[in-house]
Amino acid sequence: MIVLGLAALLFPTVSQASQKPKTPEAKKESTTYTVSEQLTPIELAPEAINRIHSSEPIQKINAPHALKMEVEYQANNAFVTMGRNAKQGVIYIITQSGDVFSLEIIPKKGLKARVIQLVSKRLKAKDNLIKFAKLDQESAAVDLIRSAFADTIPDNFNVAKKDQEIAALPHLRIKLRRSVTIDGVPLRLHEYLVSIAPLTGIDEMKVDETCFLVPELTHNPTAISFGQDLAHFVDGKAILRPGKYLRLFIVDQSPD
Repeated sequence: MIVLGLAALLFPTVSQASQKPKTPEAKKESTTYTVSEQLTPIELAPEAINRIHSSEPIQKINAPHALKMEVEYQANNAFVTMGRNAKQGVIYIITQSGDVFSLEIIPKKGLKARVIQLVSKRLKAKDNLIKFAKLDQESAAVDLIRSAFADTIPDNFNVAKKDQEIAALPHLRIKLRRSVTIDGVPLRLHEYLVSIAPLTGIDEMKVDETCFLVPELTHNPTAISFGQDLAHFVDGKAILRPGKYLRLFIVDQSPD
C-alpha cells in the first residue's frame, strides 16, 4: 500500500488544497442525454427529429406502433421522429455488437430536439482496461487520487456523491464526500472531509494518514493521501484546528 505523505509532490496546484471543494455551477438544461443499458425514461417532442448516437453502428430500433415512430439510420446515428399523437412506450435499440438499450419514451410537446448518447458499460469497461493495462494497481490508485484532488475525474468514471458522517475516530468528524469507481478496474476511491468534532474543546490536533487505516474507513487499502500541501504539515503530520478541515483520499481494492 502507498501512503502519500508528501502530497505537495503529487499535487502541484497547492493553492486548492486548503480550500473547500468547488460546488459546480448550475447549468442550463441540456438537450443531450447520456444513457446506459438500463431502462431509462426520457421525454421527447412529437414531430421533432431527435438523434440517437452510439460509439458503434446502430443495427435496429424496435418501437411499439403507438409511438408512430419513423427511423433513419446513418452509421452510428439513428434519427427518430414520433407522430403527432404518439403515446408513451418503450423502444429497444440494438447496436452492431449486440448491446441492447431500453428507453421509455414519454411524448411531451414544446421540447427541443434532443441528442441521446448511448454508453455501453461493456465498451466502457474495455476502454478503461486498455487505459490502465500498462499501470500496476498502485500507480493506477495514485492517478485516481490525482484526478479526484484536482476535480478532473474522467467522464467514463462513476462518481457517487455522498454526505455521510462516519463515526470512525474519537474527537474527529469524518464525512464521506463521494465515491469513485471505474468499470473494469478493481479500485474504488472514497473522499472524506475530516475536521475536529464540535464541542471537544480541542484547539489543535496532529494526524497522519495511518491514523485513518481503520475498518470503518477501509478494508483493503491500496493508497491513502491527504489533500494538503506541505505548509500544513509539521513533522510529517497534518495540523487540524477548529473550523478547518482536510480532504482525505483512500483507494481500496474493489470486490467487484
